[in-house]
Amino acid sequence: MTKRRITLEDVARRAGVSKVTVSNILNNRPTAVPISEATRQRVLAVVQELGYYPNAVARALARQRTDTIAIVLQFPAIFQGWSGFTNELMHGVSDKAIELGYDILLHTRAQPSVELEAQSLMDGRVDGALLLRDYDDPLSLLLAQRDFPHVLFFTRSSRPDGCWVDCDNYQGAQLAVEHLLRLGHTRIAHLAGPPSACSALDRLQGYRDAMEQHGLCVPAEWIIPAHYGGADLTPLATLMLQRKRPTALFAWSDEVAIRAMNLCKELGLQVPDDVAVVGFDSTQICEHTNPPLTSVRQPIYEMAATALEMLVKLIRNEPLEAHTRVFEPKLDVRGSCGAHKEAQA
Repeated sequence: MTKRRITLEDVARRAGVSKVTVSNILNNRPTAVPISEATRQRVLAVVQELGYYPNAVARALARQRTDTIAIVLQFPAIFQGWSGFTNELMHGVSDKAIELGYDILLHTRAQPSVELEAQSLMDGRVDGALLLRDYDDPLSLLLAQRDFPHVLFFTRSSRPDGCWVDCDNYQGAQLAVEHLLRLGHTRIAHLAGPPSACSALDRLQGYRDAMEQHGLCVPAEWIIPAHYGGADLTPLATLMLQRKRPTALFAWSDEVAIRAMNLCKELGLQVPDDVAVVGFDSTQICEHTNPPLTSVRQPIYEMAATALEMLVKLIRNEPLEAHTRVFEPKLDVRGSCGAHKEAQA
């Protein structure tokens, strides 16, 4: 026989007080008439004696909030391949969520339409959402129209009232290319990210502009689609076997840069002697490649934590200092570009 669940009413009856009093004590809620310490201790003793614990669903309904936040990435499968970027992102979100008293729900169920996706986020399980989606993603627009608290991170919105946190990806790309140019490289290819991601587009534009500002032509075949770490790099292999091949590669992500380094080694090219490589994100894995990967650092942890803090303020209707925040990138020089010795001097 299944044991009956202990209710708030059971605790109140055993302690000789009202359900409201029990609720106020358990939630440490201030009352117009102070509750005596003796009553408080008696209620807590009964709670322990009966083994009472609150019903989370009922509690959420009563409070009209769940203290839970959804994390929504562009593709649910991203959670399956735990990258350095994803790890730092979740580290920043988790630490700030713990600090502010929130749980996190990973939103991994793909929906056939944006309408259904919005409905699944607004079904009462979460109070708000962090979105890593495309620029001006339709899900964000739909949630905004329905006044559902959400913040975009590692992407942006053109809406004046849109809340987002991002890095200056254009500047980051220019840092990478300018560094390679200073090292004497003029034949620099770019491994480009997905055209739907504003971060990838900004990095591509920063690369193009830096090259053009130095009067350097960029052949079309030197911009190679590499949307994720497992992308087909056959076009890069073909390019690197040409007589007048690039002497440097700037990849839109560390994962892609590491794949490119390994491919170059398979082709008999030495990094950095034959080809210099620069990535983007500068996660911890960059210290463990051979040679260590030079990369543009965006402060992933701080950006994620800032986005969650901004979202909590929206949920609580607290004022925001600003609706948007752009973080500055920096270049972490390591061995893969051949300039680490000079940087350490």
